[in-house]
Amino acid sequence: MKWFCSLRSAFAFLTRLPVGPWRLQDDLHGIAMWLPVIGLVVGGLVGLVLWGLQQVFTPLICAVLGCAVWVLITGGLHLDGVADCGDALPVEVSKERRLEIMKDSRLGTFGGIALFFNLVVKVAALASLVTFFADYFIVACALAALLARVQIFLAMKFPSARPGGMGAAFAEGTRPWHAIVAYVITLACCAYVGILGAFAFLAASLFALVFLSYAKRRLGGVTGDVFGCLIELTENVVLLVFCFANV
Repeated sequence: MKWFCSLRSAFAFLTRLPVGPWRLQDDLHGIAMWLPVIGLVVGGLVGLVLWGLQQVFTPLICAVLGCAVWVLITGGLHLDGVADCGDALPVEVSKERRLEIMKDSRLGTFGGIALFFNLVVKVAALASLVTFFADYFIVACALAALLARVQIFLAMKFPSARPGGMGAAFAEGTRPWHAIVAYVITLACCAYVGILGAFAFLAASLFALVFLSYAKRRLGGVTGDVFGCLIELTENVVLLVFCFANV
């Protein structure tokens, strides 16, 4: 049951969901194939929590708690990438210095600002969806988490800025057929949602291309932190697509 082991390893590595006491694989091989499944589970769970909360609380409180659940499920894994990219990408220093800043565990001013606005936008989008898009916000959350994670395959087409880092290790453990499986799942989910799913797919892909090109220009390539930041920002982009659809 090698595929089952890689599935459990993917959830253990990318979420804080309990996956059992059995031994996990000690590399990242095959984990990328399960990115859409992880996205559906993470976003779907957040959507279900929001559905339950809206029975009791106001939309804003639901959104704040829902965002907290989103962070809890993922362990804040990708938020670290937002903070590091916020600290490193905007500053006018050498590429080597930007990579050093990204490795620094301390949070700088720009990183704090990036974290703040990332979470504020997510809370605002969730509040809007709960208020005006009650029939679709579970789908919106699930598709946002899915489309954000599948952009990692696009990211892996860019050169690694730090050979031997987490981003490079993730790419080395991914095979072409992993991407095929992931995109089949993704396209099927987008087709199920309909025209809005198609718009969300295009918006996520376009944003990912722009962000990754910017990161390559500033760093000379991509890193694991860029992967994490990409996921967080793309989730917000897709949530906003659903918000705009209701305007």
